[in-house]
Amino acid sequence: MKKLAILSFLICAGVVARGEESIHLGETVVTSMGFETTLLDEPTNISVITKEKIEEKNYKNVIEALDDNPMINIVNSRNGAVIDMRGSGDSAMNNVKILVDGVAINPFNPTRKGLGLETIPMSNVERIEISPGGGAVLYGNGVSGGVVNIITKSGGYTGGYVESDIDSFNNKKFSTGGNYQLNDKISFGMNYAGQNNGEFREGEKGASDYIDGNIQYKLSEKHKFGISASRYVENETTSGNALQRDIKLTNGKKLSDYGLETLEQNRKAKGLTSTDRNITKENVTGKYEYTPNKDFTLGVTAYNTNMYNRSNTSGYSLSEDKDSNKKPLGTYTLKSTSSSEDFREETTGLLLKTTTNYEYGSIIIGLDSIRSNFEGKTTSNSKGKVTSSSSDYKKELISPYILNKYDLTENLEFIAGYRYEWADYNLKSTDVPKRESTLENKSYEGTLSYKYRDTGNLFFRYEKGYMSPTPSQMSDKVNGIYEANDVKSETSDTYEIGIKDYVNDNTFISMSFFRLEKDGEIMKDKKDNDNISWKNLGKTRRNGIEFNMENYFGNLTLSSGFVYIDAVEKTENGNERLEEIPRFKANVSANYRLTSKLDTTVSYTYMGSKEGQGIMNSSRSLTDVGVRYRVTESLTVKAGINNLFNKEYYESQNNRGLTANPGEERSYYMGFKMTF
Repeated sequence: MKKLAILSFLICAGVVARGEESIHLGETVVTSMGFETTLLDEPTNISVITKEKIEEKNYKNVIEALDDNPMINIVNSRNGAVIDMRGSGDSAMNNVKILVDGVAINPFNPTRKGLGLETIPMSNVERIEISPGGGAVLYGNGVSGGVVNIITKSGGYTGGYVESDIDSFNNKKFSTGGNYQLNDKISFGMNYAGQNNGEFREGEKGASDYIDGNIQYKLSEKHKFGISASRYVENETTSGNALQRDIKLTNGKKLSDYGLETLEQNRKAKGLTSTDRNITKENVTGKYEYTPNKDFTLGVTAYNTNMYNRSNTSGYSLSEDKDSNKKPLGTYTLKSTSSSEDFREETTGLLLKTTTNYEYGSIIIGLDSIRSNFEGKTTSNSKGKVTSSSSDYKKELISPYILNKYDLTENLEFIAGYRYEWADYNLKSTDVPKRESTLENKSYEGTLSYKYRDTGNLFFRYEKGYMSPTPSQMSDKVNGIYEANDVKSETSDTYEIGIKDYVNDNTFISMSFFRLEKDGEIMKDKKDNDNISWKNLGKTRRNGIEFNMENYFGNLTLSSGFVYIDAVEKTENGNERLEEIPRFKANVSANYRLTSKLDTTVSYTYMGSKEGQGIMNSSRSLTDVGVRYRVTESLTVKAGINNLFNKEYYESQNNRGLTANPGEERSYYMGFKMTF
């Protein structure tokens, strides 16, 4: 009731304070779906986090900004934040494409941490474009959940910033950087972010450093060059999932004999394992743009990304005892275990893209050529038995595509496209026989957009997409032995109808209804905790509604939205709800300008229940508050409280619901930002 009272008060206050100010979302330019257009005219339910909203909401990092969007579900696992859209669930890492300035950063073998989105300085983010459920023609593999494009600032201005934050868990962050326009041809910029993480969970700590730089060179009106580079280094100690409930051990001992407590007794309970991890990620990207006239553009992007991971894990493994018929006995064996892992992943890409404008529309023709390589070595020690394995995974793909936008009438637009992909796999491992295979995939789409008035747009779209298996998904571990499986690419069909419009000059609404059908969805078998097995499911489908609204009432800005998803697998016994996918998520936030220098923000997020075992399937609601004061034109100070009502919740679960990773308790933060 307290949360509803706060929000109701702010809404009422805004209505009283209603002024002549109107929203400007119709002027917001988006590019994620290929053609440069406005947010209003884009025929998808795209959402944009603008630089103005970033300042207004005091987002500490990219993950926090994304989590504030109802179309995104952030799951903070031990391997870092996972961005889930349209009910991707456990396969979100493979079904949501993450871009930085148009270049994908998803790992080739996404079983490890490495995105590092938390370290990108928010002061260097121009905007974030969120495109749910689509983009298979433009971006290829793994976009059934959607596309997130983080666009950074580069060129065209001179200025810098210094920013720092600290919270009650002793998380400290400092960032600085800027851009300098040397002349009308050359500009350069550089950013640095350093972070020291405290201990929300017992035994957890970490530190990271991020640096990037870019140079933009305008040779002439026809020729533009740019090169950027970044380096991210992280050292961390993480605690594994902790037990959700008391268990009965085979030897009759209690968990406390091993220094382990259940989450019911202590939300900061020590996890079963502790991992020391070092991560280094480096990227170099070069871009060339040739524009001989206003109707033709050739873009060439070449990039190289390297990621190194070294980790050591020690602690206990947990397994349920079974009788001779492999039936559970209700007792568990706790074994000491340790392991180490070293891997290197490298991806090199060459992206060619031409855009041609003609009398009735525009056409994009492109070609992607990408080579990825994963080399890893793992050593484990369980009860004195040492085993080791190594792997060498390679994937080469070449994929041409075409996307055409055609104006049927002044108000009616049709978009159609097609992509074809050849992907060659070469998999070597000490555990699995050498495997070479070629997968061919295709995608296509058709979108009809009708602008029924100057402020209103109605659209219908269909998309055929695909997701090829990762190297790790192409083998199973059965009774300690790895063996190749016959997992194939999954395919997806997305049907969507949506509408966008302005209401009363101060309200913007965007709503879509979608149906996502998958054939052969790749899923991990969770019924057998002792083995690792991947399989293609039969038919799955997700029906959903997405709704977003922006309101401007004088000094009050309201943002609200919700997503409903019904995700099921079609079985012989009927429809069975898919696990780890919440049915409902809603966000409401209000920013109120008390004076010309002082404003406050209240945000409320509700997450519906999930299907699954343990306490993770329960719903949760979180409330955050923040205040910002502009001391001078260049200096702003801020403070706030996250999880205001100190709600208990859990980020992830494992071991068929036996263990879980708790979410953060109430925390306080403060910080400042200075521009120059």
